[in-house]
Formats: sequence, structure tokens, C-alpha cells
Amino acid sequence: MTKKAGPFITSARAKKMPGKTVRPGGTQVIRAAGKKPLTFKKGALHAALNVPQGETIPASKKAAALRGDYGPKIKKQAVFAFKGALAAGRKTAKRK
Repeated sequence: MTKKAGPFITSARAKKMPGKTVRPGGTQVIRAAGKKPLTFKKGALHAALNVPQGETIPASKKAAALRGDYGPKIKKQAVFAFKGALAAGRKTAKRK
């Protein structure tokens, strides 16, 4: 039995297929002209913090992750999600 490739959708393909989204656990790639592509696993921070998908991460766990209490990898994920590129994208989408 061979393993399926999975729900790997890059942002360019997602624009062509508006109904398709990346399932939790799938890898997503954000590409921008002239910039290095950003690759991350969807839902990895929720899984690391033991918060179910669809629920918001509590402020105490968010602060602990940003401090690095869960380790350096989780800290990088938290900075990326709450202060970095993903946060900037959410703010831009909210304005529009």
C-alpha cells in the first residue's frame, strides 16, 4: 500500500481552486515575488500546545509559547503565527 501525497496546496494553486484549503497537518507554502518561500505545517502550533483545532489558543499558553517555555521550535512557530508573517497576513485580510 503506497502513501498518498496528501493535501499539499501552495498559495498559487489555492488561488486557482478557491474552495480548496489545506487540512491540518498538511504543508502550506506562501510565495511572494522576490522573497524566499515560507513553508509551515498547518495546525502544528495547536497540536504542540494541546489545543483542539477551531478553538482559540488561550492567552496564557500564547504568552508561554512566545517566552519559549515549550521549547525553541514552538517559540519559532509562535513568533511566526502571532507576530510574524501569518499575523501580518491576517491583519491585511481584516482591513480588506
